[in-house]
Amino acid sequence: MSDSRDEKTPIRLHAVSYALGGQVIIDRVNFSLGQGNIIALTGENGSGKSTLCRIVMGSLVPDAGEAFLFGTNARHFKDWKRIGYVQQLPPAAVLRHPATALEIVQASCPRTTSLPSHTTAKEHALYWLAEVGMQAQAHQVIGSLSGGQLQRVRLAAALTCDPDLLVLDEPTTGLDAQSTEAFCTLIQTLRASRQLSILLVTHDRTTAQALDAQIVRLENGCLHAEADAEDKKG
Repeated sequence: MSDSRDEKTPIRLHAVSYALGGQVIIDRVNFSLGQGNIIALTGENGSGKSTLCRIVMGSLVPDAGEAFLFGTNARHFKDWKRIGYVQQLPPAAVLRHPATALEIVQASCPRTTSLPSHTTAKEHALYWLAEVGMQAQAHQVIGSLSGGQLQRVRLAAALTCDPDLLVLDEPTTGLDAQSTEAFCTLIQTLRASRQLSILLVTHDRTTAQALDAQIVRLENGCLHAEADAEDKKG
């Protein structure tokens, strides 16, 4: 279940395949995300990006091959505090819930025994809201926030466990250009200050490029690496 050689490798896929209804969605994919790196998994809608992300997160079992998180088979991984996860904006109906930004983040805080010394869950939540520039909106209900603000709140919630790996699944879908740019700048800052490893799943190449990510494209079930910006200049 565990491969000690890969304990520092956040994500590794070995010959992963998956089919649905007789159609091959993922075909013998090999993939590795090294510590401190950022990779963008791109592809058209319906290309299988979300399927591959679910395999990475252990919620979907591949037909063949294995997925590892920090050297442990994803199906048996238990140390979830090492991983933060942010999805695309939720449906509008969810936003009618009367919770405040602070309550959303505080609900994601680890148990008191895992918090920094002499820190309450509320203080911990306020700290992370400040880190993403949302402390002033702590007591606003989430339905009153813009899309960009809400994604910052959800990012703060994902960071409360101080993860080593951040998985961003279409995080800028539904955001305008200005909010997308601000979100990407924030991710870059957090990555640099906290040595985060990041897997970005997106159909938006602009977001991937804004994050200076290594881009891999999922097409016809196979992964294709793309040259980064510096390589293309050469």
